[in-house]
Amino acid sequence: MTLREQLEIRQQQWAAFHRWELLNPAPARDPGEVLADLGAIWNWLPPDVRSEDPDPEKLGIRKMRAALARLRT
Repeated sequence: MTLREQLEIRQQQWAAFHRWELLNPAPARDPGEVLADLGAIWNWLPPDVRSEDPDPEKLGIRKMRAALARLRT
């Protein structure tokens, strides 16, 4: 399978998702409920996974702060 074929398949998948999403809008949810769900998912992870820092240099946080600084100006 060529890269072009893979991209076409992926585009078809995204198009199908967007059609489905139009017919099935996400329900309005309280932000507290969303955070509670995230907390539950976090608690399901094993302790060794929760204690591992995937970004020890905090590059993601630096990028986010740089992007926010641009938005403020």
